[in-house]
Amino acid sequence: MLYSRDEIVFSAGAVVFDPTEEKVLTIVHKDNASGREIVAFPKGGLEKGESAEEAAVREVEEEAGVHCRLWPSAGLMGLEVRYSEMAGKTKAIYWYAASFVEMRTQKLEDYEDFSIRWIDADKALDVLSSDHCKKLLKTCLAYKASVAAADATRN
Repeated sequence: MLYSRDEIVFSAGAVVFDPTEEKVLTIVHKDNASGREIVAFPKGGLEKGESAEEAAVREVEEEAGVHCRLWPSAGLMGLEVRYSEMAGKTKAIYWYAASFVEMRTQKLEDYEDFSIRWIDADKALDVLSSDHCKKLLKTCLAYKASVAAADATRN
């Protein structure tokens, strides 16, 4: 199926690992309809003229107050495509893996009420709210393990 650019909302986000690479950054908020807690990775819309990579870094900083650096060798870790009820359009989300650089100030929109939580990567699969976030984390962890194994064979 072919979509025109005005039929799709493009977003980007990242799975950010702490300096030990043992914890991942999540944002936590309440679902407006059900009131239940949602635990997810930070993401948001691309701005005009912005690349997906630039948007991922910007959105992590805005939503979580965390400056991060994308893993240069990893590239795109996942592409999530789904219908967005809120936008009334198809949504394409580019996902990356990243490392923590430093804390900064959250820059939330008036309607956003996010808190951040660093969760042990191995326990996050039990805490994340959506299946796509769980699958994304598994992909990032597998990539991280493959890099570690390759480094071990070189040494």
